[in-house]
Amino acid sequence: MKILIAEDDLISRSFLSKFLSKYGDCDLVVDGLEALDAFLLALKDRAPYRLICLDIMMPKADGVKTLKAIRDLEKQYGVVPENRVKIIMTTALAEAQLVQTAFDYGCEAYATKPIDTQKLIEVLEKLGLIGETQEAEHEETGPDAECDKKSEFTTKQGMRKDTFLPKMTSKEDGYFKSVTALPDYRLEVIMGTGTIIHFNFCSRLDTSRFGRLRDEDLFKSVHTDGNYLIFEKAGKMPVKITASEFMDLALIDRRR
Repeated sequence: MKILIAEDDLISRSFLSKFLSKYGDCDLVVDGLEALDAFLLALKDRAPYRLICLDIMMPKADGVKTLKAIRDLEKQYGVVPENRVKIIMTTALAEAQLVQTAFDYGCEAYATKPIDTQKLIEVLEKLGLIGETQEAEHEETGPDAECDKKSEFTTKQGMRKDTFLPKMTSKEDGYFKSVTALPDYRLEVIMGTGTIIHFNFCSRLDTSRFGRLRDEDLFKSVHTDGNYLIFEKAGKMPVKITASEFMDLALIDRRR
């Protein structure tokens, strides 16, 4: 089986490569544009990939845009539906709208990181990429098998809205864990997954969407309820930013 792994994080890329190399030959790329180049080259050489693992958070072209481009290329080259490459999306975010968009564009499965290897084996079997013999032969028994028992992994058929939406009993359970306003209109955001993102709003202050954040007191009032970044001050209409919107802003900055 020919496999493409598109992942900009070295640890995740190495982990997937080590695990999936048991089932086929793995090619590794670090961004969406490299993934498209590799996919198109394989298609032209008539040696297409059977499996692609696409990270959502990638520079140059994010995973969802790369997924859509791959499906468009398959249509252009006349690839029949049953021969399309199987695509598994991976991300550290459990964001329902991204999940639905990925399935709408044609991915076969979706996983939150760190990847649970046993669940990955089950998904590969359901997709017809490996058989029961391979599953038993390559079952993980070492430290890598204990990757993370809390990770989510599902196919489109098994998708339920509550599969990806954490219960919002407190802000620690949400998409955002904490947010701190820094000097010069910068934010330090700690995501629910533990990822720390520093974001500069200076380039957004001339837009109609975020212009009100020029009010320094409003900007410094930022807090989170887990679902939103909230800027609010007495007598002012609050500005709320969803996790999906914030990650879109962060992705745009990463591609610059």
